[in-house]
Amino acid sequence: MSFRPRHVLITGGSRGIGLAVAQLFAKSSYRCTLIARSEDALKHAVSTLRPLEEPPSPTADSDSSTPPSGLDAPVPAPSPYAHTYIPGDITQLTHFWGAKPSPFGAVIPGGMKIDVLVNCAGTTQSDLFVRTTEAQMTAILNVNLKAMMHGTQFLMRGKYLRGDRLAQGTAAKVSPVVINIASLLGLSGGYGAVAYAASKAGVLGFTRALASEFASHRVRVNAVVPGYVETDMTKGLDEKALRQRIPLGRFGKAEEIAQAVLFLAENEYAHNCIVNLDGGLSAV
Repeated sequence: MSFRPRHVLITGGSRGIGLAVAQLFAKSSYRCTLIARSEDALKHAVSTLRPLEEPPSPTADSDSSTPPSGLDAPVPAPSPYAHTYIPGDITQLTHFWGAKPSPFGAVIPGGMKIDVLVNCAGTTQSDLFVRTTEAQMTAILNVNLKAMMHGTQFLMRGKYLRGDRLAQGTAAKVSPVVINIASLLGLSGGYGAVAYAASKAGVLGFTRALASEFASHRVRVNAVVPGYVETDMTKGLDEKALRQRIPLGRFGKAEEIAQAVLFLAENEYAHNCIVNLDGGLSAV
């Protein structure tokens, strides 16, 4: 049986923490599929990933018949060694997750499943609660929580992500895993970020409940709780003032968050883990 690389699907994979996760997993010989809204950003992100080494094709036999060409030629299946992407808005539940045909069919054909799902797509907020409109609340909850729940449910129902493949030919015979990116504000709250904090608290509740429900299916579920990380989402913050509150005296790096995600993906006893990476901020 020929082995294939493990396959990681990353929402919000075109930049920030999601892109750092993809780059680290690609270096660790995972096949990466990225999801984000911008196709141009996705193309650029995929171009930054280390290519996987594809084993040589079997030697052709002595049959010298001419293969079909033109309209008669079969459509080539995507290589299990090629990184790819799916553009789309994950908050559009019917038009994305429920689309017919499914956008996953082209990049995840029969027999090629998902070993690691990293739910990283997210949006932020900076406004007082009394000024936050219903539309803003809905948008934040849709991106940070509702799309995560619906997407994970879709992938499980469609058997793209399932725990019955331990005996199949994967490079490492391990159980599938879901890793959700939460936030320290989901634990501690935060001034001017009520809706955001509520959505990230929901991510933690979703993680723990799903971990309980899917353990019997051999699907592990974990979460990473970053503090302040150097990404586009934190550029508008007062970094100097915030650094003074963080015991380690600096923001985290996206690559450091990615290292925790890889650990949770590969440690077979990591289940229902909530990993804080906040430079010690939660201790003060």
